[in-house]
Amino acid sequence: MPFPTLSELSAKSVAQGIHNETISLDSVLDTKSSNAIVRELLKLDGNNFKKLEIFKIQLSVTEINLRDCEIDADAVRNLSNFNLVSLDFGKLTQLGDDFSGDPREVGTLDIVNLFIQSTNDHSRRSLIHLGLSEDHEFNAGWEAEVSEMLPNLQSIDISNKTFDERFQFSNVCSFFPNLLVLDISCALDISSLQGIRNLKNLQKLIMYYVYFDDITGYEELSELKNLRYLDVSGNDDSEDTNPIEDMLAAGVRMEALEFLDCSWTPVTEYELETFVKNHPSLKSVAAIHTACGHTTISGVKMLNMSSMSSLSESLEYALLTERNMLALLFIEDVFENLKTSRGNLVNSELRHITNAVLFMLRESFDEHTKCWTLMWYLESGLFEHELSISMFSTDIPDMIQLFYNVFHKNSKRMTLYGKQAAGLIFQILETTVNSVRPGILMPDRVLNFVFEKTVELVCQFPEHQTQGSRIIRQAVKWMSWEQTLTMCGNFELLSKVRVFMNST
Repeated sequence: MPFPTLSELSAKSVAQGIHNETISLDSVLDTKSSNAIVRELLKLDGNNFKKLEIFKIQLSVTEINLRDCEIDADAVRNLSNFNLVSLDFGKLTQLGDDFSGDPREVGTLDIVNLFIQSTNDHSRRSLIHLGLSEDHEFNAGWEAEVSEMLPNLQSIDISNKTFDERFQFSNVCSFFPNLLVLDISCALDISSLQGIRNLKNLQKLIMYYVYFDDITGYEELSELKNLRYLDVSGNDDSEDTNPIEDMLAAGVRMEALEFLDCSWTPVTEYELETFVKNHPSLKSVAAIHTACGHTTISGVKMLNMSSMSSLSESLEYALLTERNMLALLFIEDVFENLKTSRGNLVNSELRHITNAVLFMLRESFDEHTKCWTLMWYLESGLFEHELSISMFSTDIPDMIQLFYNVFHKNSKRMTLYGKQAAGLIFQILETTVNSVRPGILMPDRVLNFVFEKTVELVCQFPEHQTQGSRIIRQAVKWMSWEQTLTMCGNFELLSKVRVFMNST
């Protein structure tokens, strides 16, 4: 897993400052920095889009993704302050009153008027990517008007849409023939890919969780001579929906295909090997959470559990493509396998897994996914392994702090998981103090953290009082003379610990 770069850390820091309203920007930032800051700003809080108005002069933003924001009409109009090349609208349901469509058709949205008010002339000429990923009825004939308004559009995300007489897949293909990227993931009521042959230049097709009743629905894929990336992954284990089997039966051949994602589908090893044989240009295959979890194919890079490097890359791929549930299932699969194979793995391989988990916990991914990942990690026994081989190296204090922050944050958010999260925090603390041996000194930072958090948590969860007392006694047992003197000088902490131990 890659370590964050200095520019990434800077963007996060500036975004946090804007979010907390503790920073002012006195000069105009370059486009790359501006886009990175806005991405981090919207990750912190979807409502932060309101602050773009304040910094519209200082931020040279060209990419805005509002998928996690509940935008209003003012926010939409504010977008015209920026010269955009990429715009994801996200949820549009709350804009119905301000941009209502045909009055004879209740619930429709005038997407053309929305574009007129949200983009300036420069953006309309320059816009390359457009995201309309939430299901909403548009006014009839919108494709023709939008395609004329955005002449250089190369990428459209129309995932989560319901296709019907008003919103026809073939119309999208007809009016946007220059598309290079198309996302129709989670499409409803789509019977086939009829019309996709018009997208002669299409290079990337994402159709996650899209299935057809008839195998002929896939036939026109063979006419896409430039298609390099195909995502036909699923989100269930149903044996009734196997896109690889269906494409094989339909005789589909994509001569330029280099990347295939068939994760979370019932594809068999034989079917996958046959598909790869039929597509000699394939270089990479994602088969995460499938029966091909350990499959290797000569000349093809596999994203599954076939090796430690592929494991790490698979997790990163699932997270960066925002497939949080897939990532969660994959991690569960990994740790289930570790229960039986851990003894055969060397320290470097086990460390590889720990680094993957740490990457996930540090980044701005879904908190629910973080919490469950950490739970499985601790249950696997890898944390004890790290403590034993590292002898409290410099990264262990950061690991413990990170683990605590993830669980503590989730114990507040999710009442149902509060006690379970608290139990795992106590497990972290007790595992830490139990790992100390003669000649291994617990760093002062770890020692103070154990004392402070144990006392604090027992106050919140008194049922762990006995365990908390045991943790404190074990920590004291291994304190050096110098640490004892230092502790005596920390009157506030010493007082808390004394009161706690006297109460137990």
